[in-house]
Amino acid sequence: MGTDLPFNSTICYTHTMRDSLYENLYSKFVNEIRSGKLGAGSKMPSVRQCAEESGVSRNTVLGAYSILLSEGYINARERSGYYVARFDAPLPAGIPEVKRTPQRKTEAKEYITDLSANLVDSTLFPYSTLRQLYRETLSGSNISILGQSGMSTGDEDIRLSISTYVFNHKGISCDPDQIIIGNGTSYHLQTLPSLFDERPAFLMEAPGFRSTREIVADTGCEIFDIPLDGEGASVREIRKKTENMDGTVLLHISPSHQYPMGITMSAPRRASILDWADARDGRYIIEDDYDSDFRYNGRPIPPLCGTDTHGKVIYIGTFSRTLTPSIRLSYMILPPELLERYKSRFAKYPCPVSRIDQKVVSLFMDSGYYERHISRMRRVYRIRRNRMMDVISDSSPYSEIRGEEAGLHFIVRFPIAEETMVRKARENGFVLSGTGTGWIVIGYAHLSDEQIDLFGLFLRKALE
Repeated sequence: MGTDLPFNSTICYTHTMRDSLYENLYSKFVNEIRSGKLGAGSKMPSVRQCAEESGVSRNTVLGAYSILLSEGYINARERSGYYVARFDAPLPAGIPEVKRTPQRKTEAKEYITDLSANLVDSTLFPYSTLRQLYRETLSGSNISILGQSGMSTGDEDIRLSISTYVFNHKGISCDPDQIIIGNGTSYHLQTLPSLFDERPAFLMEAPGFRSTREIVADTGCEIFDIPLDGEGASVREIRKKTENMDGTVLLHISPSHQYPMGITMSAPRRASILDWADARDGRYIIEDDYDSDFRYNGRPIPPLCGTDTHGKVIYIGTFSRTLTPSIRLSYMILPPELLERYKSRFAKYPCPVSRIDQKVVSLFMDSGYYERHISRMRRVYRIRRNRMMDVISDSSPYSEIRGEEAGLHFIVRFPIAEETMVRKARENGFVLSGTGTGWIVIGYAHLSDEQIDLFGLFLRKALE
């Protein structure tokens, strides 16, 4: 079966479908669905079965199924497979006319499998529960939220729900008034510099979030790189960079699972960083806790914010990994001193998150759904992590894996150069992200078993 994998057959969606293998498969299934041969709710052949029966590769089947999914002919069910969708009205027979995209001299390529770290499995999203809570929010006494603008820091209900959650599950004790609701981490990073009379200097992990760096750069703040070692951001470099800085300094770190290197900051390193912040006025730590809800090995690591006794840690959390990126809801916990500045400078601005979304997420948390949802996702993602690690170990036994204890990605050093590996993957339908250090990011949370197995087949071929 592995011999027919088309390692040079990257799917190009702008190319006319008539000229591709998966077009024939797509047309066959559309005809069978429209004629009723494949009835609503019936199960589609598995990718493996379809590939064997049709005499094509599993990549080809995945290409056909991806188009059927995007056009609404089939649905995907977690760990079950693909099923024919139910339609409100009968479908006309025959193949619908394919709308052609004007050809360009250089055709844009869309890759089959993207192994980025910021992707989640949308099939795990609790659609039915959220629909129920939206109906509840828009009925009865709750409907009064439609006629009022709400507080600039966010509604009291969601702030109370978050403060309860971070206390019970992260060990952070804070007053709900300390919580600021925003529509993403970028919102908080854009507002923070305005809390100070002069633009603060930013210390940022290198390598780190490229988008975060760009957002900070847009605020006009000067950025200083802090290299990493095996325990996280280097305290020696932090002290060296800030030795002669008299103004405000903000250190941006992700101690629970650093991106992209996947480092979990050691307890001594955390204590040293808090000691650095306590040593002088105007020093603050921004704790970007973007994916700490997913920890697979050992006990959860307590956030710095939970051990801060001098008001030095600004904690930022988000729901984009635990719910879905489309729900733009995040929160920031400010020390009391900075909270007063925020209220005086931003009281005139409305909260950027819909009051309806705030209420729905609050109900979701207070009813226990959120905790159960995270537990389910953690189980599923642990299984996928283990499968991906096994596939890499079997296909490339001389590769080294790090940062697998938590989050939605780990890093791998393959026995070939980083740039070569990224290029080979792109040529064969896989999107990989390098780190510039020889290590490559492997995101796995959104991948199916078939996609993980196909990546293993690619590795065997690429490393021959």
